Amino acid sequence: MTAKVGRVDHPVVAVHHLEPTREQYRKLGFVVPPAGRHREWGTANVCIMFADDYLEIRGVGEPDKFLAGLDKFLVHGEGLCGVAFNARNADESYEEGKATGLGIEPPRHLNRKLVLEDRTLDLHFRTVMLSHDLYPGLTHANLCEHLTPGELRQPGWLDHPNGVLSFGRLVGVVADFDAAQAAYERLLGAQNVKREKDRLWLDFGEGADVELISPQEAERRGDAQPVRGDSYMASATLLVKDIVATRHLFEGNGIRFRKVDDQVAVDPSHACGAHLYFKQV
Repeated sequence: MTAKVGRVDHPVVAVHHLEPTREQYRKLGFVVPPAGRHREWGTANVCIMFADDYLEIRGVGEPDKFLAGLDKFLVHGEGLCGVAFNARNADESYEEGKATGLGIEPPRHLNRKLVLEDRTLDLHFRTVMLSHDLYPGLTHANLCEHLTPGELRQPGWLDHPNGVLSFGRLVGVVADFDAAQAAYERLLGAQNVKREKDRLWLDFGEGADVELISPQEAERRGDAQPVRGDSYMASATLLVKDIVATRHLFEGNGIRFRKVDDQVAVDPSHACGAHLYFKQV
């Protein structure tokens, strides 16, 4: 891979208000940790943890600080706003990307304090920003190296009542498959990009894959979001232990959903604008 891009680390949902969102995601059956803030940025977040990846729910904490485009995204409503890919070593990813001519920025350090009942977690990351032309269909993407990985997942945080284990797939919309293929071959290497007649597949060797589809296919699936233009992240699929149990939990908590083949698709209005699918492993 030409910038040492690792697996899908965490998709991001942008929201206006974190506390109501925390309660709504509890109704969806997630264990929702306390909120924290990026000290260097103006963003606040909640991270719903799984064994090897997680879901970040991000809101504005201090509007006068750097917001990484969050405020602009929220002008058109809440929803899936991007993804971070894992970087084992942010410096190596940056140097290799720079050497191959990619639009890539030097690593930035981020610190997030998370106050628990008995202690405060001091979490540290390094993030590498990518040029927007390198990730068509994903709204926003960056690389993330975890410097304190042992602190991210606390006891009980992975035991979700809805049975979610991990992400299985992200789906993005692109209007130009040729341009998207060229961009991802630069970022990931040609061997990790598979072209089909009406879609592209991105393979990271482990974890969730990425499917890129046309605006027409997004419309057919019920995931079109024309307010986002013709290139955006459309949906995410979460893998669960028992889809029947997940469905029963949604019914008991008043969550609207529809059945799509062997999956359950939650009404985006019940997931803070995010188009989320749940599928049994």
